[in-house]
Amino acid sequence: MKKWFLMTVLSLVTAAGTAQAAFDYGLELGVRQQGGDVAGGAAISANSQTGMQAGAYLHYPLQGGVAHFRTGLLYTQRPLQSENDGTGVKINYDMQYLDIPLDVLFKPSESFGLYLGFNVSINIAANCSGDVSCNVKDVETPTFPFVFGAMFNFTPKWGIDFYLEGANSYVARGLYDFKAVGLNLTYSLP
Repeated sequence: MKKWFLMTVLSLVTAAGTAQAAFDYGLELGVRQQGGDVAGGAAISANSQTGMQAGAYLHYPLQGGVAHFRTGLLYTQRPLQSENDGTGVKINYDMQYLDIPLDVLFKPSESFGLYLGFNVSINIAANCSGDVSCNVKDVETPTFPFVFGAMFNFTPKWGIDFYLEGANSYVARGLYDFKAVGLNLTYSLP
């Protein structure tokens, strides 16, 4: 799996390096509304939570200049809360990841672009609070959530990145199908 991932990244970077136009890069910081499902039957419900995302992005123009390879390194929080509907006990799950976006960005102009792809999400921390018996076990890492987003620049340096993310799979024991909507403020460095 690691060899496949490394070969994919190297081939995309090599292809992007042969592009004729210059790449752009910058920083982004924002919030995301995170939801998901919790095992436990009808008596347990999942409550969405607000997390944050921060990091750097990089856009490599591909042949022709309209399509770009979008990547970067992002610190992403994926919190979730479970609630026992009978007792009212709430457990807060704090999942933290390093995300590497592997997206294709369609950028018809310098002020707008749409992208889709997936993130390679590597878990760096997983814990819970609210009940002494809670424990986050069997964390799946890396995961590969699908992402679809739009980027808008309102000045040459400043913009926003709006995205939808979904991982329809197992995340950790009893946690699955994480979904999020997020909005990041972006700042272009070149």
